[in-house]
Amino acid sequence: MMNISKDQILNLVNDTLSQDQVERSFIYWDKKIFQKGEKIGVGSSVFMMPFRGTILFVDLAPRYNWAHPSLYLLVNVENFKVEMRETSFPMYKSEYPPSYVILLKYGKEPIHERDFRIFS
Repeated sequence: MMNISKDQILNLVNDTLSQDQVERSFIYWDKKIFQKGEKIGVGSSVFMMPFRGTILFVDLAPRYNWAHPSLYLLVNVENFKVEMRETSFPMYKSEYPPSYVILLKYGKEPIHERDFRIFS
């Protein structure tokens, strides 16, 4: 199994998203390695993981209620290629698994990677 570091993920974020997108978003990372073909539930829809990889969720309007524009960045852990999916809902609504962390809040690293508060 290939491990992917937080620094590698942050580099992929900065290479994939515009600075404006990063600075207005909350960006979450599910560190779990998803298998190719695994079903990923997003709101009332499902998509299949296209490769063995990890998932970033980019909330483009963190202080809005759902449904609003957001993105999924699917990261292939073998070659670090990224596929983007547009969506309007998060994978998780409130019960976050231990593998789920927040990377950036409005472009800055949070005090703690499990600080999911929107208004802080």
